[in-house]
Order: sequence, then C-alpha cells, then structure tokens
Amino acid sequence: MTVGAWWIFGYISNALFPPQAAVTLAIEPACEIATFAADSAVEISTASRRGKPAHHCRVRGTIDKEINFELLLPTLWNGKFVMGGGGGFVGTVENIALRYGALQSGYATVGTDTGHSGNSLDARWALDNMVRIENFGHRAVHLTTVAAKGLIATYYGQASRQNYFMGCSRGGGQALMEAQRYPEDFDGIVAGAPAYNWSLGVAANATQIARAMFPDPNRLERAVIQPEDQALIAEAYLQQCDSLDGLRDGILNDPRDCPFTPEALRCRTPGAAECLSEEKISALASIYGGPSNVRGQLWPGFPFGGELSEQGMTMWLTGGLAHLDLQPGALDEYGFPYPLAPNASYAFGNGIMKYMVFNDPAWDYRHYNYDQVEKDTAPIAKLLDAADPNLDAFRRRGGKLLLYHGWSDMALSAHGTIDYYDRVVERSADAATDVKLYLLPGVDHCFGGVGPSLINYLTVIDQWVERKQEPAGLEAHWLNWMRIPWGSRLVCPYPQRPIFLGASDSSADSFRCEWLDL
Repeated sequence: MTVGAWWIFGYISNALFPPQAAVTLAIEPACEIATFAADSAVEISTASRRGKPAHHCRVRGTIDKEINFELLLPTLWNGKFVMGGGGGFVGTVENIALRYGALQSGYATVGTDTGHSGNSLDARWALDNMVRIENFGHRAVHLTTVAAKGLIATYYGQASRQNYFMGCSRGGGQALMEAQRYPEDFDGIVAGAPAYNWSLGVAANATQIARAMFPDPNRLERAVIQPEDQALIAEAYLQQCDSLDGLRDGILNDPRDCPFTPEALRCRTPGAAECLSEEKISALASIYGGPSNVRGQLWPGFPFGGELSEQGMTMWLTGGLAHLDLQPGALDEYGFPYPLAPNASYAFGNGIMKYMVFNDPAWDYRHYNYDQVEKDTAPIAKLLDAADPNLDAFRRRGGKLLLYHGWSDMALSAHGTIDYYDRVVERSADAATDVKLYLLPGVDHCFGGVGPSLINYLTVIDQWVERKQEPAGLEAHWLNWMRIPWGSRLVCPYPQRPIFLGASDSSADSFRCEWLDL
C-alpha cells in the first residue's frame, strides 16, 4: 500500500544510479510490434522509442485481456531484468524500480496494473470477481514476469542473465508472494514494508481501528483521535525515551526499548487538559495493541514513531474527511475517482471486507463479530496472503531476499515484518545467510519521515546476487529541500542495531552495528 511522494526520486543525483556496462549486440533491435514474438495470451499494443530517463523501447500490452503491462527496454542494456511492484489496490501500471534508476543503470524493466483499472484505494473492481482477485493476489505479477522475460529474449536475442523484483507496500507483498509461490521467477527480491497478510494484517486490523476511530461509519468528519492527541503522545514518549540511544533527535532507534504507554496520559479528572479520555485510551489500544478476538491478538500493533509525520498516523489511521483536501467527485492523476474514506487504511480494510470477503457494498464494521474473521477471510487469504515462511525452493536455486521496514510506518506495522522474518529463521536457521531484514529508525511507510530512508536497494540486491557481496550495514541518506541526498546514518541487518559512537549524528561513519538483546 503506497500513498505518498514517490516522485521525489526523479530528482535524485545519478550518483546513486550508477550505469552498468552494456551488452554488445550484433544488431540494433527494431522497436516495433512486429519484432516481438509472444504467447497467444499476450497482445502487444504499442512499441515506440523514448528518450527519458534513458533511451529505450517502450512496449505496452495485455495478458489475458485484462492484465496491462509496460516493458521498457534500454538501448544500453546491462543484460539484466528487474520488475517493479505496485501500491495499494494498484489499478494502473506501476513500476517502483524506475524510482531507483533502473533504466539509467541499463536494466530492462516492467510493471503491471495487476488486471484491473481504478484508484489505488478503490476495491470495487473485485466485487463478485474471483479471477480479478487472483490476478491481483499473485497471478498477474507472475504472468507479467514470464511474458517480459520472453519479450526481452526476443528483442535482444538473448535471455537476461539476472532477474530481480523490487517492491514496497503492496509491492513488498508481491515480492514475498513471488519468493514463496513462484521461486523460479527471480534471483534476487527486495520486499519493503510488505503488505503480505491481507486477511488479518490489513482487513481485520484496519477495520478494527476504523471502528475505534469512527464508531458510526456514517460520520467520518473527525476521528476519535485528533492531531493534538497525537502530538501529546509523541511529546510524552520522546520526553521519556528519545535519549535512550545516545541522541536526542526526535527518533526512536528501536521503539521496543521505550516503556511508555498511552495509559500514562489517562485523565484523572473529567475535563482535564493535557490528558486522554477513556474513549481515546480505548481507541489508541486498537492502534498500539493490534486487533484481537476471543482467541487473542490477531496481528501486531504499531510501534511509536509516526504520530506527527505528514505521511503518518493522520493520513493512515485517524484523519477524517475534515482533514482531507479533496472536493466531492475529485479525480486522481489518472482520472479515477477517490473512494469516500477518512484515511487510507479505512479504504483498504473496508474495501477488502466489502468487495472481496462478503461481496456486499453495504457491509459495515459496527456489529461485525471478529471471532469469525479467520473463517470469513480464509477464501481470499489463499489468494492474497504471502505468509508462508518456507523459502526452501527459492533459496535452493541461490535466491536472495532483502526485507526492509520503517520503524515509524503507520500503514503497516514493522512488527509484522519482524514476525515474518523470525518465522523464516526459526524454520531454517541458515536462512539468515540468504534473507536479510533492515529496520529503519524514524522512517515512514516505504519512504520519508524524520529518519534517513534513501538506499538504492536495486544496487544492493544486484551486488548480493551477482557479485556475492552479502550486505551488512547500509548507508541511508536524507534528502534536502532540493531533493538532493545529504547526510546519512547506518541501518543494520536485524537483529543488529545501529549504535552511535559520537561525533556527527548525520554521518554513517559515526555509527556501528551491534548485536543487542532487548
């Protein structure tokens, strides 16, 4: 699920997008429809030359009539292929690999709309349509991968020698689905803030939070938790915990170290200021405690960190129509209408339950019994969830998986990704040599926040797969107001954590990775 300013990567210096040596071709391929031999299920609609951000042949087509894709074939090809994932419910052709300089570096690259059209927050396309749900869940990415590899081989006269996938949010879930269900597709996979459990991690979680924030789904103007409450919480936990890592910088190095609980702000007398009412304390429990039913916790809660961020709690979990700068009937950049939703997770959770689980646009959460949620969501979980820790087939063929997640992410809890990584390693201890997880302090959903989040994961995964350079500590940059990288800090492979050594707090050289027990 991505909602935010991914466009900023377009301004980043080419120093982070190093070009690679081009493959020598016997002849220059013709960029025209007739060049491309494709399976009967694949229909090429256009093929044309383009000059930006690097010279390439742009190929557009469809698979099985509804799965749209766009394949970009650079003139100076490095012999490799990367697929970029999408965000939210997708609905348009998306390719996050382009934000990491895939074309400038010489990669052939592809993206897909996963088989339907619409705003990325809108799930109405799924109503009574299991084929589209399956395409969205896993089939469209796999079929696009197979088609793209075939078209690449036809165009260049040779197959790609390395194949990568990278995605964040929904794209991170697509990444894990590929590693689990289609282990032959890719040699290296990057999964950021993965939306990998749509039944409990998104649907149950988001609708329980929605019920706490908006007890009446017909009154969506303001959430129970308001920005001033979020500011009170952030001020309190930072006052108590900000300096635990040796830096007072507004960033929790690891929120698990902080013993603060919102209960400490409970109002002792009715109408008191600078405190939280019983209703607000209860509502916050749905965020920080996670969803639950009679059998216990269904999904981990959110860590502290994103309460004040522009792309944090208000945008994802609280908000309200009064906080949105959208006019009735507003259209997105692709001409699709925005669904009526007070925050992004409200749209995702309700969209899944209405249009995928119950096929009932009138469904609402007011009287829903969450004791039944595992049973009710089981059919779609088989198509959407990528929670299997068995990566044996992927690893046997040399596959490498890099996961990352921002600690301040208020769209998808970092605890969920930690849980997945822990289950992978618990199942097979040596998996830690092929699977790495990076937790980014102060970073929001996929990107942004008070912490540094810019890392070219495409370069990292390529060096790991092709050059056998196992990643250790990675340098993460901030961007200044001109969208130019400045300063940096070290992020570490979990369970290691960055330790500040003194000197500059904006230089990765001032940190080292250490193994610390909680």
